[in-house]
Parts: sequence; structure tokens; C-alpha cells
Amino acid sequence: MNKLFIWSKLKIELILCLLVTFSVSVAVFFLLHAAGEGILDSYFNETSFIQNQTDLAVSQFRNFVSDNGLTINDREKMVSWVRSEKYVIIYIYKENNLVTIIDSNNSGGNREYLDGLILSPLYNIEFSDTKAQMYMECFFEYKFYYIITFFGVAISFFLFILVFLFFINKKTSYIGMLEKEIKILEGGNLDYQISIKGKDELSSLAQSINEMRQSFIKKLENEDKARSANSELVTAMSHDLRTPLTALVGYLDIIEYKKYKTDANLKQYIHNSREKAYQIKYLSDKLFEYFTVSNANEEDLELEIFDGNELVQQIVNEQLLILQNNGFHFEFDLCDTPFNIEVNLISIRRVFDNIFSNIMKYADKSVPVKIISYVEKQLFFIDIENRINSKLKAVNGTGLGMKTCEKIIKEHNGKIAVTRTADIYSVHISLHL
Repeated sequence: MNKLFIWSKLKIELILCLLVTFSVSVAVFFLLHAAGEGILDSYFNETSFIQNQTDLAVSQFRNFVSDNGLTINDREKMVSWVRSEKYVIIYIYKENNLVTIIDSNNSGGNREYLDGLILSPLYNIEFSDTKAQMYMECFFEYKFYYIITFFGVAISFFLFILVFLFFINKKTSYIGMLEKEIKILEGGNLDYQISIKGKDELSSLAQSINEMRQSFIKKLENEDKARSANSELVTAMSHDLRTPLTALVGYLDIIEYKKYKTDANLKQYIHNSREKAYQIKYLSDKLFEYFTVSNANEEDLELEIFDGNELVQQIVNEQLLILQNNGFHFEFDLCDTPFNIEVNLISIRRVFDNIFSNIMKYADKSVPVKIISYVEKQLFFIDIENRINSKLKAVNGTGLGMKTCEKIIKEHNGKIAVTRTADIYSVHISLHL
């Protein structure tokens, strides 16, 4: 459809405004015209204005004929005089017979209709070649009716413009206000709220600008949070990497400069160097994994639809088998409600790999690991809980694993929460169905 014919609220308001304004102007014109005609009619009926004007015109025509020595046949000169007067028609009679009709169009009038008809009153007039009579038909009042019409049109047009401007003044004022407020946003004050008035395209535009402003503010806040988090992460990782790296360099220096005393010491230093190298590799792998997930776009995720219970049972059972082989016990309560879920399989596996990897490192084997899954209000929930191993001296985790999990779950429009007490560690995941 042509865009010119799309009926918007603003167009409808403008058309209604034009119709109302035009109707008011037309009504005012007819009222003024009727009132003006009434006044003129009353004046002409109550005074001798028309008769006086007629007598004056007759006298002037007689003088014109006399001064110019016109004959009864000098039609062109008489037509010229009538045209200068504009509002008269002259009928020339001789011996009660209509001789000619003088009008501004030089048409001669309707002779057939007037033959045999003698108009009155007749005025005597002397031409240079003969005597005759004339009847003068005057329309002097028309001039005043034309003036009334002209002023009625002018006043109505002025009123049309005035009323139309009154109607659209609110819109133009609002547009001006929007312009000023947008310039405030351009100046950097993103907290300024754009005013919303009415329910048309202008108010919709203002609403869109506000939403864009809020989205931009949120984006800036997220960027600041991400920048701050990355800065903290780099600082923490620098410390975590520096410790094993310093130890590794120390062990290699001992080996390089043969500062060990026995071959047993040499083997121990080589073993310690290997452990520190693997520790550095583990930390760098986690760091690489985190930045890979962080820099990935949500659009890059290829989501697939799976049977929810089958998928959860398969992924969890894979992890439970590893736990079982390492001496852990578990309690797995699988959801009994059928459901489908849309996820990226590789990413979701990475989440559970990280969670169960932490369980392998920090959980108490004597207490069963509890896994519960259920569906509620179009959401899938899975809770994983374990007892913290109290025999561990310290937990030397970098936190990268859980940050990676948080990023992946967020990309699936879900939520992940971690709760920790003195001896219990729990992970709660929720995903939209």
C-alpha cells in the first residue's frame, strides 16, 4: 500500500481539525453575509438612496450626450459611458418604440422580449439629431453587496487561519518541546525524561526515545560492570598465575644451576615443576574458556529442542558416573513432568562440567550429593547441593568456572544462583521452557 494512504492518528487529527475549522469558517461567512444583506436591504428600503443615485446617473448621462453632441446612433460612445458607470443599463425609446439598449457588454439586450413593452419612468433626452426618451435601469446596490461578500470571505478566511492555528498550536508546541528535550539528551544528560503527551505518533516517538535512552543507559551500565569485573578478574588472575609461575621459575633455577643435593631432590624438583606447569595450564585454560564465552554473541548460539527429562537424565548421569568412580554418593530426584527445552547442548554440558568439577574438588565424599529437577510455572529448575569438605585447608579457586556458567545460563535467558553456608554449597539453575 502506498504510504500516502496510510491513515495515522496524526493525519486523522489534522483532517478533523481542517473539517471543523472549515465548517466554522463557512458558518461565519453565511452569518456575516446574511446579516450584511439584511442591513443593506433595510437601508435601501427605508431610504431614497437608490432613487437619488438613479437621478444623478440620468443627469450625468444627459450632460454626457449634450457635451459631446451625440446622435441617437452614437452607440459606441454611449456603451463607453455605461461601462465607466458599471451598474446601469439604458433603454432608448422614440415615439414609444424601443430603439436600442445600451449595456456594458454591447449586446443589445433581449429585444424580442422588450418589443412593445414601455418601461417607466421615462426621461426626456435630447440628442444632436433628435429628441427621445430613455429608461435607466440601475444596480448601484450591487456594489455594496459585493463589498459585503468580499469582507465576509476575508473575515472567514482569517478566522479559518486563526482557528486552524489554534487547533495545531498544541502539536507544534509539543514538537518544539521535543526538540528542546532531545537537545538536552544530546548534551549528555541521559537521565532527562522525555515528556509524553497524547496518544498519536508524536507521543509514540517520545516513548521510543525514552526506551532508547533507557536501553542506552543500561548498556553503559553493563559495559561499566563488565569492565570493572574484567579488571578485577585480571587482577585476581595475575595473582593466581604469579604464585605458581614464581615457584616454577624457582624450581627450574635450582635444576638449571644444579643447586640440589641428591638425585631424589632433583626428581622432586622436576615433579614440583610439572605440577606447577599443569596448574598454570589449568588456569590459562579456564581464563581462555571464560573469555571465549564472554565474547560470544547470543546470536552465535545454535539452539535445539530436546526432550527435557531425557536430556537432563543423560547429562547428569554422565557426571554421576564419574562421581561414583571417585567414591562419591548421590541422590538424584528426576522431574516426572514431561517437557521440551531449547538449549545449546555443548554450552549446557560445559555448565554441568564446571559444577561437577567443583564437587569433585571441594565436596565431602561421606555425604551424598543431592540433585533435584522439577518444572513450575513454565520454568525448569535444577538444584545441586553438596557438603563442603572440612578437611581442605583452603579453596584456591579462581571463580572463572562459575562466571562462565553464569554467562552461558544468561545467554539462554535463564538464571543461576549460588548459595554457600559454613558447610553447604548449593547451585540453583532456572531455564524458560
